[in-house]
Amino acid sequence: MQQDREELKETAWAAIEDCRPELEVVALRILEYPELGYAEVQACRWLSELLETHGFEVERPYGGLETAFRAGAGREKRPNLAFLAEYDALPEVGHGCGHNLIGPAAVGAALGVAAVAARLGGSISVIGTPAEEFLGQVEGKLKLLDTGAFQDVDVALMMHPQYAHRILGGDLGFVACEISFAGMPAHAAADPWNGANALDGLLLTFNNINALRQQLHPEIRVHGIVTDGGQAPNIIPARASAQLMVRADTPEKLEAAYARVEDCARAGALASGTEVTISRTTTVYNSRLNPTLNRLIVENFFLLGEEMDKTPAQLGGSSDFGNVSQVLPAAMFLVETHPPGIAWHSAEVTRASGDALALRGMLTGAKVLAGVAVDLLGDAALLAQVQEDFAQG
Repeated sequence: MQQDREELKETAWAAIEDCRPELEVVALRILEYPELGYAEVQACRWLSELLETHGFEVERPYGGLETAFRAGAGREKRPNLAFLAEYDALPEVGHGCGHNLIGPAAVGAALGVAAVAARLGGSISVIGTPAEEFLGQVEGKLKLLDTGAFQDVDVALMMHPQYAHRILGGDLGFVACEISFAGMPAHAAADPWNGANALDGLLLTFNNINALRQQLHPEIRVHGIVTDGGQAPNIIPARASAQLMVRADTPEKLEAAYARVEDCARAGALASGTEVTISRTTTVYNSRLNPTLNRLIVENFFLLGEEMDKTPAQLGGSSDFGNVSQVLPAAMFLVETHPPGIAWHSAEVTRASGDALALRGMLTGAKVLAGVAVDLLGDAALLAQVQEDFAQG
């Protein structure tokens, strides 16, 4: 049985290699024409058309989102294993997170598994998920979850560019919020006593948060920017506002820390004689790890002859993939696509996202995704263990 499965993987991986030129063309196109979240019109079309060229039926738009899509293949509807694609860029720097590689890797994995689908049970999907970098607003996977776009998915997988081949050991969830203070304008020199300074309320909030940091767990982060600090220096600001993000490594720590931050804002309003409005805009949870999926990822890197960094990655960032992992078994892993030592979310990453190392890593990621899919769709006991891991939390 194990030998049969390895033969299936070899066939799937050969199919991915056959599609390599097409996958690289799409990756380089997406890199050359970066599009921001919910505006990824070209990237969505290019990925969808590549799937259609190879016989996939593609639903686009999907889940109520214009730049989302879903394609599928397989003999049976369930179990369904979904490869998640991202393809949005960052403002100003373009693909400084390497998302031009994630979508083509997901498509490549699907093309590989499709080559052996007749000998497997279940089905596969590629789900195009826009706007992962839409921090502070509602990211694409959250909207897709809300519309039930993952209801018939049994396992979700995704690769992400990085400096080394690694499994994920942990990341941070976050709550984003907008805080607005309303005061009373007055002349800042002639009669400031008749005003109520909204900016004071906001500054006190930041000072309160800074005082709070000593009592926060080391894994918790609080950061933000002032979006409105008044209109002129000779007017007591009648309004002031900020965007804040609170991050933590568990949902429980996240909610507790966010509640304390809200208290900091209310205290600032009380001390400054102003009114505060707090709007919680989005919540992204940390990734729920699945030991069996991580083991399968490692085994498939090994079968490919790829050397892995054995230290699981502890990421200081956040992804809406975490919300998917909270509702169904899921795993994201990291692939060596960029040289170490360059700052992530930077123009350097963008420039390197079309290099030979990046394109090779994209193909490796596609093969690992396909290999794990063959494992799960070819072995009901393995799939049951993945589901048991999820149930146990």
